[in-house]
Amino acid sequence: MNILGIATPGPGASVALFDSHNILAAVEEEKLSRANDPHALPQLALKSVLAASGLRLADIAAITLADRGVTSTKNRRKNSSHEAALAHLRQLLAGRRFSRFDHHLCHAASAFYTSDFSHSLILTLDHGTNGNPGLIALGEDDQIKSLHSLSFPNSLGWFYSRVAQLVGLRPRRDEHKLQWLSKDGQPEYLEVFRKLFLWNTKRLPTLDRKYFSAGPDGTGVFSPRFFRELGLPRSAPPADRSVRTSLARSAQDALEEFILQFAEHFREITGTDSLCLAGGVFQNVLLVRALEQRSSFRNVYVQPVAGNAGTSLGAAFLARKKSTGRSGRAPLASLALGPEPSSQEIKTVLDNCKIVYKYPSGEDQLIEETVHLLDRGKIVAWCQGRSEFGHRALGNRSLLASPFNEYVLENVNQFIKHREEFHPFALSVPAERAHEYFDSGPNCRFMASLGDLKNPIAGLERFTFNGSAVRVHTVEKQANPLFWRLLHKFGESAPAPILVNTSFNLFGEPLVTDPRSAVRSFYCAGVDALAIGPFLVVK
Repeated sequence: MNILGIATPGPGASVALFDSHNILAAVEEEKLSRANDPHALPQLALKSVLAASGLRLADIAAITLADRGVTSTKNRRKNSSHEAALAHLRQLLAGRRFSRFDHHLCHAASAFYTSDFSHSLILTLDHGTNGNPGLIALGEDDQIKSLHSLSFPNSLGWFYSRVAQLVGLRPRRDEHKLQWLSKDGQPEYLEVFRKLFLWNTKRLPTLDRKYFSAGPDGTGVFSPRFFRELGLPRSAPPADRSVRTSLARSAQDALEEFILQFAEHFREITGTDSLCLAGGVFQNVLLVRALEQRSSFRNVYVQPVAGNAGTSLGAAFLARKKSTGRSGRAPLASLALGPEPSSQEIKTVLDNCKIVYKYPSGEDQLIEETVHLLDRGKIVAWCQGRSEFGHRALGNRSLLASPFNEYVLENVNQFIKHREEFHPFALSVPAERAHEYFDSGPNCRFMASLGDLKNPIAGLERFTFNGSAVRVHTVEKQANPLFWRLLHKFGESAPAPILVNTSFNLFGEPLVTDPRSAVRSFYCAGVDALAIGPFLVVK
């Protein structure tokens, strides 16, 4: 039985393909279109997942949509836009009927059904301007029971997005930057941010309207009272970097406090010691780490594709359960669910671009030559196997460098990523050896949380922040055998089997997916070598 789960058209549009037992494929539209279209239909994503399994639309037994539908009669424009998107989706599906599940229920299903918990509290939180910004639910065996829904504007995601705008970042685009900016600040404005939300009788966060006014986009802005209490002017983002970092830190601390408070409340009510998380708010790895370390939950799991794209997984799980009576739940073994170019497809692109390349005699030689480049301080684009589902590079579409190279931080940030200096880099390490260097938990498998450096090796301390915190990516042999072998081979000549790992993409673009986008990104950035499939290109 083949099932399609579709994330609502728009940002994060994606398609996931399941059979009766497995996740066969999943990919976001923007990775294939190479465009950030706020009204995107997952047209290329649909073709990709079907082609990967040799299926046609007629071979699909059930199609379901994670629906962010606008139900308020007060906003006819948004309702009309949503109905138009559904009409276009019906055309894309050639008139096939599809079921619809609530967006946050799909978030919840994506988390609970990919966890290994039989009994868990489930929290989902996102921006939510088109509907509900969150859901509290209880997962028991194969059932998900909704306990409470949040209603807009009582949205922690919206609050965090407004703070991003306050410090000069792009709302609904740069929230990840806000969390990293926060690590350099002090919580000087925390008392003011604590006032923004009250607690109703159900212990749910409720926006204090005194601190907000109607805004030009219809969703509200901070009020004059808010700025008075901050002691800041309303005119423009603060020019003083210390003010921006302190605003970011205060917002981050407030977000963590709010979520810890109501998570603990519902833990006591439900008697659960496990917590499942999904929704764009939980792409915040500092928040996930706070829940791991400071909550009373014994187990914390965040679905690693926590944003809108991940709802296609939840929709497919719910459709499977509706059709068969069982969700077929199973922990995620890997996020390598996207397209995989063949060697011939790669060769065709390289030849077409008149590129001189090497053809190593096998994986062992490819690994050996790549390690030789890394040992010499070179930066290597590692483009192998299927592309990752989600926005994190996990060793399939990665830029790799030696953490022991003196200038690695400057080289990667300034000449390749072209991003702000406050972004920390992740360090990839074989899972079975991670304990030698880091204290880290299961969520680090997908780079969805943080660890702590516990065995300082010369050079690694440069990657820490907030004391000993570090972004850790633990690589399991079964999940990614080629990357796991590369790490071990590098460790034979380096102080540790650890590599800097950041996403292979140009600034502002999604991860590369196909050979052509990989070659374009390689030649448009200061990357020294490209290991793509069985081929090696060296500048």
